Amino acid sequence: MLTFTTNLNFLPSVSAADSITVTLVFVFSLALHASMSAPWDDASFPWDERPLHGTDAPTVVEAVVSLKSWEVIAEKGKETLHLRGFLLLYWTDPRLVGFPTKAKGEHPPEAIWRPGFITCAGFGLGPAEQYEQVPRFYAGGLDKQGVSDGQLEFEVPMSFGAEGFDISGDIDRFRSFPFDSTRVDVSVLMFKRTRPEWADKQVALSLRRPQMQLLDYAPHSEYQQFDLDGLDRHSNDYQLSGVSLATETHAPPPFLRNNGWEEGDLLCGLLLSLHIRRSHSFYVVNSIKPMYTIAAFGFCAYAIEPSHLADRVGLCAVLFLSIYAVQWTTAGHIPRLPFKTVLDDVSESVSAVLMLILIGNVVAYHRARPPRGCARRLEDVDEASDEACAFDDEKADAVDLACSLLVLAYVLLFSLGYRTVYAAWVANRRTGASRPWAKGPYLRNKRFRPTSEAYHLRVDDAFAARHGKKYLGQGERVANAAERW
Repeated sequence: MLTFTTNLNFLPSVSAADSITVTLVFVFSLALHASMSAPWDDASFPWDERPLHGTDAPTVVEAVVSLKSWEVIAEKGKETLHLRGFLLLYWTDPRLVGFPTKAKGEHPPEAIWRPGFITCAGFGLGPAEQYEQVPRFYAGGLDKQGVSDGQLEFEVPMSFGAEGFDISGDIDRFRSFPFDSTRVDVSVLMFKRTRPEWADKQVALSLRRPQMQLLDYAPHSEYQQFDLDGLDRHSNDYQLSGVSLATETHAPPPFLRNNGWEEGDLLCGLLLSLHIRRSHSFYVVNSIKPMYTIAAFGFCAYAIEPSHLADRVGLCAVLFLSIYAVQWTTAGHIPRLPFKTVLDDVSESVSAVLMLILIGNVVAYHRARPPRGCARRLEDVDEASDEACAFDDEKADAVDLACSLLVLAYVLLFSLGYRTVYAAWVANRRTGASRPWAKGPYLRNKRFRPTSEAYHLRVDDAFAARHGKKYLGQGERVANAAERW
């Protein structure tokens, strides 16, 4: 506290009443000057209070997800996902209007209010999660003299830590290998350390930050939601097929229903998902196509005369051994699993095709060959014709035709259609990148449901051809987000 002392003896003929009046005016002037001083010069100013505290208006926090890089590392049968990116949050603090950044620095007072976070296991937001990171003034909100209009930017680093996220834990997705995919779901709850702040009452999360007004930069988007900055689509065996972002609200647990909680008050948070698919081209070219080529070569057995059974059997035996040689190219690319994959089904199907062809060859041979002892019986019958002991090619051809049609139907309908295409589609819909948030395996998938503010950004070949590695814009809004997002 500052103490001022003044001497009124220089004033001629000052009475006691006049002295009191002058003193009061002087004190009032000092108080008025103090009230007009900037709050950042007041060490006791309550910066930790929420902006607009004491009003009915919530503090609107706009969120943007910025992804810089991602990588899947496969080691010892385990695949881990590593991520580098930022959660960008923007809001306006009216108390900071006029803050001179050139004189005071680019950061507001250290005690300034900012959102607090609670993240799911395995996902971290660095120092911001411990409420140790301070936001900075938004560069777009500064004038030429560096005076702020109160806009703040909170650039929060996000990652899966040094160990990464084990995507091999979703073991059921390997049923559709090599067409498998996964959806990595994380949640970030807005929760201040000292007390909760209620959704749309004290804090309002928004995914509708207005797009930057730069000439011809982003005519495709009205809002900023996703910032892909130099992001590669591919990493080893995998490719990024999409990113999803949504807000959520949920009822607080009973032990938090205090601190001003009223019936209907909800907590809020952000939900983020990475949709990752295996790049299956290598396995299709080096495994699946060769196997079906082996099956196609099996049909060449029908080009050999049905009476030459040994030649037909020899061809099928060589092709059968070729299946295991092809399988060796993919051995070790996936962990040892307690169930069969789509690739295993293809291998079994091709083996079954060769066995069916072999069985058909044997049946054709035995149906068309002459009866046993036919030559001896012909010797006893003078008028018998030599054709009675000839191989019946017509019968063999009929059996070959029936067997070939049966095997062809098996290959196209059951092996390729059902056990490959349909099985991969079903597995991906249930546990892969295409599954909705609500079908996820974690408690957060059941506890936190997206609101109507739910968006998905499809990162496919057309997206890469149009935007390359840089994109700042919005995703596609998902209807009926609680069930479909």
